[in-house]
Formats: sequence, C-alpha cells, structure tokens
Amino acid sequence: MPLWLLAQTWLLSKLHRKENGQGTVEYVLIILGVVLFLVLAAYALRNVLGGSVSKTSTWIGSQNAP
Repeated sequence: MPLWLLAQTWLLSKLHRKENGQGTVEYVLIILGVVLFLVLAAYALRNVLGGSVSKTSTWIGSQNAP
C-alpha cells in the first residue's frame, strides 16, 4: 500500500466523526455573530445615539407638567 494512500485513509478516518452537538455549536456561533454585530453597530453609532438621547432628554425636560 503506497504511503499517500495510507495517509489519505488515516485522514479520512479522522474527518468522519460523529456530528453530535453540531447544531448547538452552529446556533451558538450565529448568536455570537449577531451579538458582535450589535456591539460594533452601537459602537459605530455612539455619537448619533448619544446626540439623540441628549436631544430627547432636553425636550422632555422642557415640557411643562400638568
């Protein structure tokens, strides 16, 4: 048996493992990706969001209570 065929057989036996729990790992990776996107979006928009909160706070403070 040639060495490359032996190496190929060994590699294929290592790659064909059971896939128990694979779905859970995929869901966790998707959730982590979404969380990372939201954190980066909030960081990128921090000036816009801060200005909006400041303007809203000023407007609420200027309203007269009944």
